[in-house]
Amino acid sequence: MANTRQPTVLWALFGFDGRINREVYWLGNFGAAFIAFVLMMPSLDEATGAILMAPWSPLIALPVAWVEVALAVKRLHDRGFSGMFAAAMFIPFLNILAAIVIGIIPGDRGANRFGPDTNTRPPQ
Repeated sequence: MANTRQPTVLWALFGFDGRINREVYWLGNFGAAFIAFVLMMPSLDEATGAILMAPWSPLIALPVAWVEVALAVKRLHDRGFSGMFAAAMFIPFLNILAAIVIGIIPGDRGANRFGPDTNTRPPQ
């Protein structure tokens, strides 16, 4: 009997193996964006009118970027592509287009070289 692990939220958000469907991709991205928005909300300096970012913003931005890339890699795997194409997520303007295209095009039906159908990890 193959050792297949059940998918978890931590795997979906932080892992780079396996495949996810479009729903998980969009929910993960919107969830990460919402958390980042709440935790990194800028404030206004009333004396100068300057917009001030929270001092912990860089500490929040790194895990959010990791989540976005991990979700993109698993969506690319769902289409049968290498996760290396997720590097497009770091190219300004192309990243928005790539995120939308990755999230709209349906994945391969059935198993492919990256694992069984969506939301499952490959056997290990």
